[in-house]
Amino acid sequence: MGTWEEQNKQVFQRKQAWIEEKSFDFHTALLQATNEEEVKAAYIREFSLPANMQERHDLKVEKVLFEFKYSVDFSDIEISSRIVSQAIYYIKRLHVKERIDEIAYLIVADKDEAKIFRTSDFAIFYTSEDYDWNGFRPSSPDPSLINAVRDSKVIESNRTYKISEKDDLEIFSNILYQIVFSRKDSRDSAISKKETGSFNPTFLALGICVALLTLFLLFFARTTKFEFPIDLPTESSSRKGDL
Repeated sequence: MGTWEEQNKQVFQRKQAWIEEKSFDFHTALLQATNEEEVKAAYIREFSLPANMQERHDLKVEKVLFEFKYSVDFSDIEISSRIVSQAIYYIKRLHVKERIDEIAYLIVADKDEAKIFRTSDFAIFYTSEDYDWNGFRPSSPDPSLINAVRDSKVIESNRTYKISEKDDLEIFSNILYQIVFSRKDSRDSAISKKETGSFNPTFLALGICVALLTLFLLFFARTTKFEFPIDLPTESSSRKGDL
């Protein structure tokens, strides 16, 4: 293929990508999803989430851990308890590594629904050694953990957002944007302050002291008469001496 043809191909590909980007609809993408990975891809694209999946969990971004499914019934407490228990295994790993502060929220979602939890709601579980963390895999959690999560009532106390419904989708999207991007903006602002030099109250206090001292000296010089230790000759005394 010649240079001209290669350039035309690249232009065409960019144009198609631009068209697809402009025509992307999150709701439609979820409805058309055929597996868990496509649900995850729709979320990543809609909310511009960086794909961080290096530690054998679905997705972790900013302070949020995601656990995606294809199509489940979150109103079924048994199913929800199992899914949340799976995510608690991932949270437990971060806790053991003393990295629990990396996540503040857990979001479980499929093509139709989503739930938002605070990870602190599950501290009683991931800090406990009453469950078998090594004999069971996250995909098949310890049954005693599943039962404990179910009986805790944490799942029922958190709203299920119907992503297929416009109003619920808007509310869920606003909350997710606030969680992810408000933290990112705060972090970027802190980094910017660090790079440009942060405010130091010590220097301010020192500057005020110097200014006050300067004003005092000026005032003192204007209002005080200095007396010399010897008498200076006056014009009349000088004339008498001459005579």
